[in-house]
Amino acid sequence: MEFVQRIAESFSVPPDHLVVQYLARKTKAVDRGSKARRSLGNLYALYVVADDFLEARHSRFTDLLARMKAMPFGSKLQNHPLDNRLNDEFARSMGVDGPLLPIRAGVVQGAKARSISPELLSHNGSDPTSVASLIVEVIDTYVSLITEKQAGALEEIESISDLAGLRQFFDNAFAPHADARLFEVTSFVLLAEHYRHQKVWLGSAKDQVSPHSLNLFKTGRTNANDGGIDFVLKPFGRFFQVTEALDFSKYFLDLQKVNRFPISFVVKTELTPDSALKRIESDALKSGKYEKKDVAVYLSLFEEILTLASLRSILEKVPSQNYENLKADLILQFQLEYGLLD
Repeated sequence: MEFVQRIAESFSVPPDHLVVQYLARKTKAVDRGSKARRSLGNLYALYVVADDFLEARHSRFTDLLARMKAMPFGSKLQNHPLDNRLNDEFARSMGVDGPLLPIRAGVVQGAKARSISPELLSHNGSDPTSVASLIVEVIDTYVSLITEKQAGALEEIESISDLAGLRQFFDNAFAPHADARLFEVTSFVLLAEHYRHQKVWLGSAKDQVSPHSLNLFKTGRTNANDGGIDFVLKPFGRFFQVTEALDFSKYFLDLQKVNRFPISFVVKTELTPDSALKRIESDALKSGKYEKKDVAVYLSLFEEILTLASLRSILEKVPSQNYENLKADLILQFQLEYGLLD
């Protein structure tokens, strides 16, 4: 990330410092067309302990978490980054352990506390204050940049004046290098519009049935720890998972997470649904990790696969009179995604 390297240079922190390399990886979401998610939890955990170092504080765990939640888009954050998630990710991505992991446990006034690793800050002879200052400035800059990016996306939607413009927006969201969150939000809005015009007849007895509209619900934001469920369709109770990968192991893991309950997958691929399923089957069999009968069991749990071809077909059938509803729902979902309604 160019802005990370510029800030590192301004603080005389070498570009190969572990912190610089980690921040460069974690802030890819500001790139134009980046598919990276913004993943603020671990960054905010790093921010608050670095800020404590600069202010010569040693804060209790609960105080650090409260400060993280008070930061932009942070209201829904949980305690995991301060507990182990930041250290685990840093260990995996940077190939280090022990004293070089960012978060260090401690106690303040009898309560559990967290602080930043002094060994990490001074790694390879770096000045600890410069590295801590770098962390704070990089994350402040990153939040400012993604805020601008999000505002730009909303302005783009609000400026759309007809169904043709809306279709172009969806088409851009389906592009190979479009933002991952953009694809998930737009696919939800499109499918929700598609299903809400369908009805089923339900009742506890033959003479008591009545019509019910299908309603698609989003379980959380795109980086939610939701156990493999992105959307739920009521009243059927169908589960949907959105993905950009054709890695069979990811699909099988999602099915394991929900105790092998059937899932409909929304996949960002130009393959047809049949071709995508055949590719998943072929790759799983070639891997040698599963017997043929086990692969067959997993494939039977794919309730439906919706690919870009499926989404484009749905989009083409949206009537012009539904344009305003579709646009309003897009705006609402992006506001929710960006935490603007918290």
